[in-house]
Amino acid sequence: MESLRRTLARLSLALLVGAGLVLAGSGAASATATAEIPAATEGGISATVTFHGAVVPQPYRPDPDAAFGDHKCRLIYHDYDPTPGCGGFKLDFTLHNVRSRPGYTAGLSSSDYYFNAYADTARTFGCLRPDGTFDHSTGFVVRTEHQQLMPTYYLTQANWVLSDLRSDPTRDSGPYFFMNFPAVQVNCPDGMTPTQYGLKVTDVSLTIADDNVFGHTTWSTPGPFYA
Repeated sequence: MESLRRTLARLSLALLVGAGLVLAGSGAASATATAEIPAATEGGISATVTFHGAVVPQPYRPDPDAAFGDHKCRLIYHDYDPTPGCGGFKLDFTLHNVRSRPGYTAGLSSSDYYFNAYADTARTFGCLRPDGTFDHSTGFVVRTEHQQLMPTYYLTQANWVLSDLRSDPTRDSGPYFFMNFPAVQVNCPDGMTPTQYGLKVTDVSLTIADDNVFGHTTWSTPGPFYA
């Protein structure tokens, strides 16, 4: 799994609205796109952010109490994926040039425990007509600003990233995050089916306040990423 995520982090695919989607079962849509974030100073740490694993439920019938099945919204132990009922996405960060930092070469540990990631999101909902077309008159958008993303296991720990870098000097590493959305009420007229029409993720940022290796740094990109 880890090697797959690192492979994804090196891919750079153009992402177009409504294109590049791969249907994966009941209502799941996934797409991959990347953005490069330059270092704040010459010779500093740059980053690549990879958007992938997006789930856009179509039809949209979430069950906030379900931990299994097509309507699942509830995360269970060691569950780090967006659910088929509520939907979400993943963001992987790969940090570059960390090994050139004086604290890294001196073998220091990070003085901060976790990386934190944030994003703005916009989810479009509405109703499908019986012929499967989207009725735009029923559409509405649910927006969140500066939403803190969920950590993927221990992979957001700064010292895990340093350990991963030191264990294999041939590749870069970084923290992984995901988002599993809360359920939204979608009311449709008789004969129509609730659906999530799309997802837009913008203003992505990764932050840490480390005195030893990574610095007090924020990496950010406006995006946008679509699914």
